[in-house]
Amino acid sequence: MSIGGGWRPDPGQELLLAAAIGPESDAAAAFASWRRSHDIDALDAGSTRLLPLLVPRRALLDAEDAPWPVIRGVYRRAFVHGQLVCRRAGEAIDKLAAAGIPVLVLKGGALIAYYDDNPALRPMNDFDVLVPRVSANAAIATLTGGGWQAQWPRPELLPEVYHGACFVSRDELDFDLHWAALPADGGAHDAALWRDSVVARVPGVTARMPCAADLLTIVCAHAAAWSPISPVRWVADAMRILGRAGDDLDWTRVVDAARAWRVTLHLADTLGYLAQRWQVDVPATTLAALRDTPVSDVDRRGYESASRMPGIAAYLMRPWRRYRVRTHATPAWRSLPGFVRYLQITMGQRHWHTLPAEIVVRIRRFRSDRRLGSR
Repeated sequence: MSIGGGWRPDPGQELLLAAAIGPESDAAAAFASWRRSHDIDALDAGSTRLLPLLVPRRALLDAEDAPWPVIRGVYRRAFVHGQLVCRRAGEAIDKLAAAGIPVLVLKGGALIAYYDDNPALRPMNDFDVLVPRVSANAAIATLTGGGWQAQWPRPELLPEVYHGACFVSRDELDFDLHWAALPADGGAHDAALWRDSVVARVPGVTARMPCAADLLTIVCAHAAAWSPISPVRWVADAMRILGRAGDDLDWTRVVDAARAWRVTLHLADTLGYLAQRWQVDVPATTLAALRDTPVSDVDRRGYESASRMPGIAAYLMRPWRRYRVRTHATPAWRSLPGFVRYLQITMGQRHWHTLPAEIVVRIRRFRSDRRLGSR
């Protein structure tokens, strides 16, 4: 069963991308080819997120084609939902600012600025922000005190072992709070990330966001992880950043950020793909620098584990791989007590001896979800 995906789009997704963001001269042929091979009513969720990008290109495509009502419907829904998400995010950001906590807008919230400030063109289910690591607990307390419901049990413990937490508004809109830009982030790039951030204005929100080089690094790094919903839109996101930055993009900074965040494997794959498939002018020296960067066995195994759909064995090993990426400087045997603590917190268990029963429950849920095709 084909579920989700990682950084490499499948052939059908490449056709849809070609119609949506490729050269205008090729858009009509790509769209026609995609239509012949795909049923829009059975489209995967990752590809569905690309449909609004066809609307600005309608004049280039077949205006009489049957799926246009569906495409326009997806566009309108994304616009309305994006406006609501941004409005609630603005309220949360205002609360954090009132508490004296700096905020940096990440991922979809930052990328709207690259889509002409139109949330319909960049659908998002949640709004991601970053706060300084030292402010994580204060930010969590501010949000929970302001009526946001944490999606994790005991969120005040998460900064000890994790990189972020999801909060839900009273009207069930998601706001993702991060205190690390990437899961493996050890803080090596934090000062530069904040110092060189730029003003971000998206619907209902004025804050700061990463500079183009840092945002591109984050987009490509997140894309490399396999997800039950294909992250295929990363290609469009990266192309928007590159198109806006042009010759001003600081490729040296991309390499430096990838090294600091320990995601050179991720960037070597994703940027190499953009250069090869979409003729993006990624400097050969940049790709060589990424590929030649020494990578620890822990980081290599962590990347390999995260970048493919897990079977049951990989599913069981994934928490350990993730934890080891965070604690790579510590010998594995010395990491075991901390790993038990990590499992307790991330699984919402107050005592270590309840972990085996919770793990059994999660295995059964994983198998059931896999049979249903949801992950």
